Amino acid sequence: MGSKVLYIDMDNVLVDFPSGIARIPPEVVVDYDDRLDDVPGIFSLMEPLPGAVASFEVL
Repeated sequence: MGSKVLYIDMDNVLVDFPSGIARIPPEVVVDYDDRLDDVPGIFSLMEPLPGAVASFEVL
């Protein structure tokens, strides 16, 4: 049997999505309108939710 893969949703599960949006320049927000999760590097701008990192490490 091969390795198992576990997929974990990140936005509002591991990280606070609105905290990343707040760090995007306004002109980029306009360019990406309804697809903000496609902004390059968006997840690196988000703050982790309380306990998220510790929970992920347990997995």
